[in-house]
Amino acid sequence: MLILPAIDLLEGRCVRLEQGDYGRVTRFGDDPLAVTRGFVADGAAALHVVDLDGARLGRPVHADVVLALCRETHVPVQVGGGIRAAEDVERYLEGGARRVVLGTVAARNAGWMGELIEQWGPDRVAAAVDARHGRVVVEGWTESGGVGVDSLLDQLELTGLRTVVYTDTRRDGTLTGPDVEGTARIVRRGFRTVAAGGIRTASHLAALRRAGAAGAVLGSALYRGTLTLAEALAAAAAEGATREC
Repeated sequence: MLILPAIDLLEGRCVRLEQGDYGRVTRFGDDPLAVTRGFVADGAAALHVVDLDGARLGRPVHADVVLALCRETHVPVQVGGGIRAAEDVERYLEGGARRVVLGTVAARNAGWMGELIEQWGPDRVAAAVDARHGRVVVEGWTESGGVGVDSLLDQLELTGLRTVVYTDTRRDGTLTGPDVEGTARIVRRGFRTVAAGGIRTASHLAALRRAGAAGAVLGSALYRGTLTLAEALAAAAAEGATREC
């Protein structure tokens, strides 16, 4: 199982939000490049970067910073947040990102999602399925997407989508444990599933790997010190690690 440290950017800083609430922000670093270099030096084989300002505004805000991370780290980077236009997808993928992760687009325009997958390939375009009480949320988790998780996955199955990044937003930033069963349901539908939200311990990672998760995004656990990256990598290796992003 691949471990992806999270770099969430808000006002140019590395932060964590609790349950996606922009009013509950904890800042962990003023220099995203330094934070990123630290993760790579500690053994990270891939990174998960989100432009939180972009997610809320509906357009990339920190694209220059994100692309600098892609150039300097020399590990695969998957990028999300505010990617709504074809030129944004092209800028990131041509600029060095391994994969773009689309949430609002996936929920509201599955047809265009399919066109992007056809153009760039299924390994370079992923869907962010962000859910609260089984319903998809969009626009930086500030609005309902008007669709349930299962219904959205029904639509996305028709697009050629391969990778889903799944977050139970009620758990994100809380360290209360991931949604293992929700992850398993997506895995059973045949998607390569990366789980995020609530992970605190090595046992949480083991549970996700047993559920079939291909990867796990770690944020608050690393920043708050409940789990070191070395411990996370060891837990993933014990369960059968992959270094493929």
